[in-house]
Amino acid sequence: MNFKWTVNKVKVAQDNLIVNVELTVSATENNLKASAQYSRNLQRGSTFIPYEQLTEQQVLDWCFAPEVIDRLVLAQTWVGADKVEQLTTKHLKDEGEAQVAGQIERQLTPRKSDPILPWVK
Repeated sequence: MNFKWTVNKVKVAQDNLIVNVELTVSATENNLKASAQYSRNLQRGSTFIPYEQLTEQQVLDWCFAPEVIDRLVLAQTWVGADKVEQLTTKHLKDEGEAQVAGQIERQLTPRKSDPILPWVK
């Protein structure tokens, strides 16, 4: 299965830093195709690259960096057995590729149509 990630659009803050990226992942296998769209908010990092010098791969690398999500931010209270608030890590690349791979797999699996009732011949 071949995957391709594409940056469709970026939102830039007043200081010329990218704060949001809209991207698409697509997959192909034989004649089958699937795609999904994502949006990723970027945090300010220690690396600054002037906007005009950015490459699509650099922006994708930022999007693919693991994103630690505080469960409370998601309005979900999740406390571990040790009574400590837990965090979860989101991996956009893995999530996106799994989603489109699943779409391809569903296309490969023969669909069950409405079967003829066994007592009707």
